Amino acid sequence: METEKAVNKDKTNKNTAKGSDYAGWTMLSRVRPELFGCAMIGIVIFHLCEDILVNVKKGGSGYKFARLYEILIGSSGVEIFVILSGVGLCFAMHKNGNIRQFYRKRLIRIVPGYIICGGVLVIGRHLVIGKGSVSDALREFFFISFVKEGVRTLWFVLFIIAMYLIYPMLFRAFKYADGKEKSRRERRNKAIIAAAIIIVMYLLLYLLKKKAPVFYANTEIALTRVPIFVYGAYLGEKVYRKKMISLWDFLIPVAGVILKMINSVDRADGHTEKNWWFDGRLIVFLYSVAIILVLAMVLDMLRAGDHMRFLRGFLRLIGKYSLEIYMTHVVIRALMLKKIGFKEYMSKYWMYLLTVVAAVIVVRLLTDAVVRLVGGSNRKAVKTSEKASGKAAQK
Repeated sequence: METEKAVNKDKTNKNTAKGSDYAGWTMLSRVRPELFGCAMIGIVIFHLCEDILVNVKKGGSGYKFARLYEILIGSSGVEIFVILSGVGLCFAMHKNGNIRQFYRKRLIRIVPGYIICGGVLVIGRHLVIGKGSVSDALREFFFISFVKEGVRTLWFVLFIIAMYLIYPMLFRAFKYADGKEKSRRERRNKAIIAAAIIIVMYLLLYLLKKKAPVFYANTEIALTRVPIFVYGAYLGEKVYRKKMISLWDFLIPVAGVILKMINSVDRADGHTEKNWWFDGRLIVFLYSVAIILVLAMVLDMLRAGDHMRFLRGFLRLIGKYSLEIYMTHVVIRALMLKKIGFKEYMSKYWMYLLTVVAAVIVVRLLTDAVVRLVGGSNRKAVKTSEKASGKAAQK
């Protein structure tokens, strides 16, 4: 009897170890919603710290925390969000490789929300609060003012739509050939392709910064995130194939931590500012990979042990509505700062958060309604086509 219990216990331990697979990239898939939640919370805090650093004098209330967060964490939430987006798209393409449906599904999830949030932003900023014109509102809504003037409020929408458009090409470049999922040579070839694409992109960014500095300054917030998305697209195949994390994989996070430490110390001493190596975004990219690994490992262990359910559930909830939270919070933040100023905005921050929650619900409900409407019409079209094909076959 005791022997049977020991055998069963040993089997359970082996299954748990195999199921946990802490040294595998697949853990990113298991805790992906929680990671999106962490990324979005990080973005909201980063924007708050930005406002404090711009409006509060050195040594003022909240300044030290904002400065410390900006140096140690900074915009890492955006980088994590971009990498996870690339990983998620890999799963979507493996599930359904129809490119037309891929584009359609992605766009109907983001365009309705942008029409609502972007419309509220430009109408409020230019026609209600400000003294702008319809022309100014349209320029911002269609991202013309982003390219020409560096107006960045909803830059991420344009960026992610552009990434959706190029992703199928990246998927073909990084997808393992049939029957070669276990080939080391195949993994090495894909790593070389990814490294080559990313290096070429940074070279092009450097040339652009030198030859067209104004355009680069206006759009670098998006352009410098393209290589990060490419890395996420490359990583997606490793996550999907449940590959182990190799020693070579650790080079990026280790380099990121070392460079971040050097840059943080220099900035704390006042030796450098963040405009170092593509406005510091290359360092944040490498550093963010380390953050993803640490967060994924911790969250996966909590999941395996079924600990901290409330926290994990909260993070999943934030992750589920992450895109809507991003769009609504930057719009409401921009309008409140323009209307009532920083001091009142901070004193009514609780009102800001409640407004964001309400706006997220409204935007998600409207977006889901559009998805159901478009999806329903598409299903009807498919059925009609099938019926027509059947009748033609009978004739």
